[in-house]
Amino acid sequence: MLRPYIANENNPHMHPAGEEWRGEKLYDFRFYELEIVSYSLPLAVFRWDTYARNDSFHRHCDFYELVLVYRGSARNDNGTGRLETVTVGNVFLLPPGSIHRYQAIHEFAHFNILFRPELLNQVRFDLEELPGFQTLFRSFGAAGDPAAVSPCLFLPETEMANVMLMLEECRRELDELEPGFQSAAVASFLRALTAICRRARVQGGRGDESSFRISRVVEQLNSRYPEGFNVPQMAKLAGMSASNFRHRFSEVMGVSPVEYLTRLRLKMAAPLLTTPENITNIAFRVGFEDSNYFARQFRKYAGLTPTEFRRRFSNGEITLQELDTRLFVLPRSQPENRV
Repeated sequence: MLRPYIANENNPHMHPAGEEWRGEKLYDFRFYELEIVSYSLPLAVFRWDTYARNDSFHRHCDFYELVLVYRGSARNDNGTGRLETVTVGNVFLLPPGSIHRYQAIHEFAHFNILFRPELLNQVRFDLEELPGFQTLFRSFGAAGDPAAVSPCLFLPETEMANVMLMLEECRRELDELEPGFQSAAVASFLRALTAICRRARVQGGRGDESSFRISRVVEQLNSRYPEGFNVPQMAKLAGMSASNFRHRFSEVMGVSPVEYLTRLRLKMAAPLLTTPENITNIAFRVGFEDSNYFARQFRKYAGLTPTEFRRRFSNGEITLQELDTRLFVLPRSQPENRV
């Protein structure tokens, strides 16, 4: 087990970045430089019953950090001047490239779940349909934004106890290395993440509440994507005006509501394109009323036409996971498209 990491030259896992962050020395922290028991699994779980008080700014170079606070409090400082207090029951996510430190620490005890992006790409399954997943993983600014952090969620005490048990199971599997530990550790991690995404709720101001409303709409779109949604209908589901919904959706998700739905439908069409089914029928099945428009949008976001994808897939030149990655990574807002 690692000791609570302190960002300074005495910590072998922290390396001076050769630059400053907001006028202070910055350290780099890389996942595979941790003293963990297995380098074959991009997942590590640590439980800190105490936390060092002399932390400095450090950057998460290549991993997500999911934080669950189970005792005490601290102020999360990303160097922007806005310090957010985190306390018992709070859950938040720091993405790769983010920079932060803790200040005003008081009996701060928490879990750190560190994982590289490829783990989430391989095992997310239907997690992205849950409101909590959208709030945690879709609320950053531009990719690699050093000041990025998810909204802070709150997990009720009874739920937190269950999640802590799952995380302890994961930590034990990673420590004991019994046969099958990798599968068992990932299973426990997924159970904990699913419970968080199901049960945790936003807290705080109006911005947090609107983010959760957006995530509930995304959940509906993910399960009802073939239906003829338009922006006023989506706004009604969120309980917001159309203009406010369009603005907040773009802020939270990084793209307009229409673009998100378009990408989602294309993603759902991809597995169908690996079958002999007629492309026009596939377009209709996922919610497009015009197969030519479907083909244009597929090429726009996937970089190749449906026919080209079908051929390249048959030849083993591209996988569904590779295509899904193109459609899953959302840029910042673009002009809306016709659906």
